[in-house]
Amino acid sequence: MIDRHHLTILREVSRRGSVTAAAEKLNVSQSALSHTVAKFEERHGIKIWMKTGRGLRLTQTGEYLLSVAERVLPQMEHAERVLKDFAVGRRGALRVGMECHPCQRWLSRIATPYLTRWPDVDFDVRTAFRFDGVEALLGYEIDLLITPDPVEAPDLIFTPVFDYELVVMVHEAHPSPVERACSRRI
Repeated sequence: MIDRHHLTILREVSRRGSVTAAAEKLNVSQSALSHTVAKFEERHGIKIWMKTGRGLRLTQTGEYLLSVAERVLPQMEHAERVLKDFAVGRRGALRVGMECHPCQRWLSRIATPYLTRWPDVDFDVRTAFRFDGVEALLGYEIDLLITPDPVEAPDLIFTPVFDYELVVMVHEAHPSPVERACSRRI
């Protein structure tokens, strides 16, 4: 099995030019590093490098493994940074459900500072659900629901963020909806 440790050793020997310098960089003894490489070579039936006087020359196998190390190790290092970001809350996704279309302007104003502060968190606003918004929230399709219709449910917390009221506007000469409703009843 190829281990990250083996690829790291190979990369450091290549970068530093010697087993001794690589061992120093990796905080191990030269003999421990040499022993690790010898066991790896024996297990796989290969030679990674050949000694040429006081130096080392990579074999074809060593060149191949070095190219793998140069591709894989940066990806693994990046993955570790991403995992650390997830662990401390700097990366992830916030999926917001929106049932209140007039609230979209409000959300866009408050989202800008959020996106600036948390650039590696995906901010996804969903306005259409296969089911209703509460069902999407309870089904973990979204993380947060903005709705004008609070629903009492044991696993949900409803927090008002602002007053919202529907208003009907009509021309002043037009009878109000209340006046029309009253006049029809008479």
